[in-house]
Amino acid sequence: MTERAVLRRLMEKMRADPRTLEAVVAAARAQSPPIAALPVQEVRRHIAALLAVVSAAFIDESGLNEDDARVADRLATDRALQGVPLAALLDGFQAARSHVMTRLLNEARSAGVSLDGLIDELMELDAYANGLQNRLIHAFRETELSLAHSAHAARVQALRDLLGGGPVSCAVDAGLDVRRRYHCLLTDVGDPREARRVEAALGLADGVSGLVDGRLCAVTTRPPGAAATLVVAGPAVRPGELAEVYRLGRSALASARRRGLEGVWELTALAVPVALDAHPALGDLLAREQLAGLDPEDGFHRLLAETAVVYLDHGGRADQTAAALHVHPNTVKHRLRRLAALTGFADPVPPGEALTGALRWRWALQAWLGRFPEPRG
Repeated sequence: MTERAVLRRLMEKMRADPRTLEAVVAAARAQSPPIAALPVQEVRRHIAALLAVVSAAFIDESGLNEDDARVADRLATDRALQGVPLAALLDGFQAARSHVMTRLLNEARSAGVSLDGLIDELMELDAYANGLQNRLIHAFRETELSLAHSAHAARVQALRDLLGGGPVSCAVDAGLDVRRRYHCLLTDVGDPREARRVEAALGLADGVSGLVDGRLCAVTTRPPGAAATLVVAGPAVRPGELAEVYRLGRSALASARRRGLEGVWELTALAVPVALDAHPALGDLLAREQLAGLDPEDGFHRLLAETAVVYLDHGGRADQTAAALHVHPNTVKHRLRRLAALTGFADPVPPGEALTGALRWRWALQAWLGRFPEPRG
């Protein structure tokens, strides 16, 4: 088997393995903090496209064509619109490139192919990477130049500076009135084309909106009543307080996403999930202490834990829990008795600690269910 055939087989194997993409994404995000700040699906989308065109160019021996090069153009344009610096974009690109080349070399050595035998093939791959990098730089600078003459782009950049902790004077540059109060809205939408559609659908009354840290963000005096996508809405605050609300909103967005929430959610309504998610190690300790009697391999034990979560979320009402789970109230009561027999779930709490006790149990159950996710069928 020729060296090219070996390398082609290795690339086909890597292309078919989803772990390859995840490892390359992780490498890019680890090397470039601005890239790591973007929604991970946004980074994954572009890296998958780049890997696809390079691998196809080599495996099919077709080389890069103009359509392939436009993949790099789209990446550069999106990152410029998202406010990612060119240096940060190139850091992520080079980290991804280095990871792929290192992986190929290691796999080739394991297959008994020497480095000398792969020089021509590696130079070909490197030429593809260089060609894409040159397109990245050119397209980024072209987009950056066009944005420099846009009043809206200037306002969005001022918004980024303000939410990043810049002086209140940035609010004026963003077109905000320092005497008014504004809601900070965050979404998990990172694709600039999708962001424009979502932005229009939200029907924002005023303020300014754009991509901040790679996510559609808006500052407005009136939040939307409904949305087709997940939106976290902060309370109305003065411009000088928006940076802190934005920071908390990012944590709330992650908590909401983790729970599969949709639509518009007030930041304050997500206060407890944010607090719980901020200290996963403490939740793990609670789970070990309070749920030691549960067996993670027992599906019925998982059912008991899930029922208890719904029970606590419904204020300890068996009838409401039953309605939410579509079972009879007696079924809920039976499950809770079984849980109490295995743990201290029904143990009395000291006077005045009912709320604290319920919160500890809710946290422990959430952590336990997260530690032992349900097996996929």
